[in-house]
Formats: sequence, C-alpha cells, structure tokens
Amino acid sequence: MKKIKVLFALLLSVVLAFSAYAPSAHAADKVKVTFWHAMNGPHAEELTKLVKAFNESQDKYEVEETSQGNYKALQQGVMAAAASGDLPTMTQLTASSFSGFKSEGLLAPLDEFLTADNGFTEELKKDIYPGFLKGVTVEDKIYALPFSKSVRLMFVNQDMLKQAGKEVPKTWAEVKELAAALKEKGVDKPALGLENGLSIEVETMARQNGATWVSDDLKTVDLTSDKAIEPIQFIKDMVKDGSARLAGEDKYMSGPFAAGGSAIYIGSSAGLPYVVKGVQESGINITTAPVPTFGQGKQMTLLAGNDLGVFEDASDEEKAGAVAFMSFLLKAENTATWASKTGYLPITKSGTNSEIWTNYVKENPLVKAASDELEYGFTAPIYEGSAKVFADSELALENIVVNDADIKTEMKKLEDLIKGYLHL
Repeated sequence: MKKIKVLFALLLSVVLAFSAYAPSAHAADKVKVTFWHAMNGPHAEELTKLVKAFNESQDKYEVEETSQGNYKALQQGVMAAAASGDLPTMTQLTASSFSGFKSEGLLAPLDEFLTADNGFTEELKKDIYPGFLKGVTVEDKIYALPFSKSVRLMFVNQDMLKQAGKEVPKTWAEVKELAAALKEKGVDKPALGLENGLSIEVETMARQNGATWVSDDLKTVDLTSDKAIEPIQFIKDMVKDGSARLAGEDKYMSGPFAAGGSAIYIGSSAGLPYVVKGVQESGINITTAPVPTFGQGKQMTLLAGNDLGVFEDASDEEKAGAVAFMSFLLKAENTATWASKTGYLPITKSGTNSEIWTNYVKENPLVKAASDELEYGFTAPIYEGSAKVFADSELALENIVVNDADIKTEMKKLEDLIKGYLHL
C-alpha cells in the first residue's frame, strides 16, 4: 500500500507540473503566423493592439508582428529573406512591391483560403469596396487583401476663396476660373498646389476626359490620344502661367498649402493630419472636397495605399492563419478603428457605416469628403512592369511640366513601354 501511495504521489506531481506548463504548451501548439510591416510610431502601436486582439480572440493562430521601420527597409528585408529562403508568412505591400513580388513568384494566390472557416465570408467579400479588391486581383486571382487605403482629396483655403469671391470648385474649369479671380483681386498666390508626382492626377483627369489610359483587360493603351493629352496640357499651362505650382523643393505640398501658399491643394487623404496640424499653426480656415472633374467626366478618384499579402513559401496552415488575421482586420469595428486612429479610410461599407466611423466623421468633418469618395474610387490595373511604368511616368510628366519637353513625344515613349510589357 505504501508503494502505491508513493507512486500515486509521483504521478500527481507529474500531472501538476504538466498543468503548470499547460498554457505554454497550448500556445506552442498554435500555428505561428509571422508578419512583417513598415509601420512605426503611433501607427505601429495601433497595429500591435490589433494583433494582440486577434491573438486573444481565438486559440488556433498566433501572429508575431515585426516592424521593419519603413517601406524601403521592408522591401529590402523581404528580398534578402527570399534569397536566404527565410521569408515571413505575410507582409505589408505597396503598389510597387505588390507588382515586384508578384512578378518574382513570391506572392501566393489566396482564393482557396478565402473561406468562411478562415473568417472570409461571401458577405465580407461583397462588403469590401470593389475598387480595393480590383487592386489586388490579377487574372481573376486575389493575391492580397486591402489594409491601409486613401483617396485623392482636395484641400481648400476658404479665406482665399472668400477673397476671390468664388465657391469650392467642382470642375477643373472652375479651378482655372478661381486662378483668374485671384489674379484679378491682386492675390499673388497660385490657385492650385500639386505634389511633384503628377501621375495620379493626370491619369484621373484623362480617364474622366474619356481616355482609356490602360484598360482593365490590359488590351488597350491610350496615352497619346487628344483625350489623354488634353489634361496634361491643362496642368502644364497652369504651371507655366503661375496659376499652379508643384511642391518642388518643399517635397510635399501639404506644408506650403497649410501656410497659405495656394488656394487649393490636391493630395492624399492620408495627409490630412499633417495639413490640420499646419493650419492650426498658421490660423487659416480650410475645408475639404472631392477632386474636381475634367471635361464632361463623372466623379472619380484613384485609390492608393497598401495591402497585405502572403508568401508562396508559407505552409497551408500558415496561409489559412494569415487569411484569418486579415479577415479579422476587415471586421467593421476593426477597419473603422484602424482608420480613425491612423488617417486612413475604412475598407468596407459596414466599416464606414459603423458607429465608430460615423462618430469620428462627426467629430472630424474634414474627413467626410474622403469617406464619401470611396463609393466611386478606382484602382489602376496591375501588370508585370506596372511599378516601372509608374516611376517612368513620374519622370516623363516632370520633364513635360518642368522642363517643357514635348508632351506627345514623352507620352509615346511611355505608351510604347507599357505595350512592351503587355505584349501589344
């Protein structure tokens, strides 16, 4: 009997010891999903909160996030990890890294993992604004899910409009009228401020004007027709006569605008916090509005921002875990909270309709125009070489507007480059 009692005591001590370590053993049993991103500062803090909330919401996956500091470092880190065969499960993607990683065969198509079991229901898919999904879809396959997104937004100096006796412009023709009115009133400031990169504005205006630019089916390229050339000439003429200016050495136009340097400024909605901070210091009154329409075109804004993708080297379990995490981020309360804390926009319709977001917009009315633009936002088609094309288009437009290069010649080079990538 004594031996039995001793044996029982030993067994009990083993059970108790095992129980003490049970939580750790359980955590170790979770599928680890490694996540690299470029967020830093307050953005990184908010992302860490979401990661923690996801990990606590279920017992199957464990996301481990690592900030690489910035997008350049992130891209370099991914390429180094790809060379060494030590990639994370998932990563944050810019438009250029999406195109580059996709062409290198690094990104995994996610369609087979976009299931209700992984939190990605058909209802959620329909809830995402179509423009966002289009931007991550190549040849009918979804290679990423949207995360931090923005639109183009018009920032308006109400004091300068009052001086000119003009209303907030709704068309580019009205922008030109504003410039004339300011000159007539003796206001020695340009009506329009633009970032140094003009590609997004030009493409939007050209599409509004009826140019195809690059068609969704990648079979038509139209950068040299009259409808495509007209908006480029429009901007070039405004810059030449002093009605518009580029950011130039200021790098970003948000600073000069916030100091009263132009009547309106068109830039990313993600820049709103920087503009607000600047105008609080300068004391000018501003509002925001949708970007103007060109010609007889309808309202349109090009979507920008970043997405989340999964690497092909990840196991099926890791891919499923990554999709579960991304689906969690797309829940109405999560996408709305992330947007309200970071200056980005909700990814889903339920996110913009949520109490979190509607209350945020009431408290921050300058966000309303950007939020409303989500309904008609579009994403340019992605194709192999599109990142190179975007970089070259920025250089071509700078050469046209700043260095007075011939529009037709520069755009023909760009059109031929695109056709080469598309084998047209």
